[in-house]
Amino acid sequence: MSDIKLILDINVVNRYNEYYFSQHPKAKKKQIEHPYHPSINVWSIKPRIQMNALKQSWKAFIIWWIKDLGLENKKLDNVNIEYDIYHPTKRRTDTDNYSPKFIHDGFVESGFLVDDDREHLHSLTIRCHVDKENPRTEITVNILD
Repeated sequence: MSDIKLILDINVVNRYNEYYFSQHPKAKKKQIEHPYHPSINVWSIKPRIQMNALKQSWKAFIIWWIKDLGLENKKLDNVNIEYDIYHPTKRRTDTDNYSPKFIHDGFVESGFLVDDDREHLHSLTIRCHVDKENPRTEITVNILD
């Protein structure tokens, strides 16, 4: 079994927003605010159009990131994925609210994963932590033999 470790931090978010504004010079709002997936509590209460816009923003961000890392078209098809999410505050969070749906959509669209169904992604582990100085998401993709 081998691993691929991806670290999504504020530097990645800032680089993506710079890229986004260079492609959309009239845009005013950052597409991605934080280096962790939006909570289900945030996106599930949005009107359908805004919910879809958030999903599409995250998918485009992840596709850009995977291409930036040179990992597009890896076509991984037998994996377990672990998420360690480091939030900037001790504010109470429910781990199960951070299901990385939008990240997986970007992984599949970029070709990093063949699919995120049970035939290809066998298990998903999500752990939440606090790191005030360096909020981030660490993603470990365990490639199974």
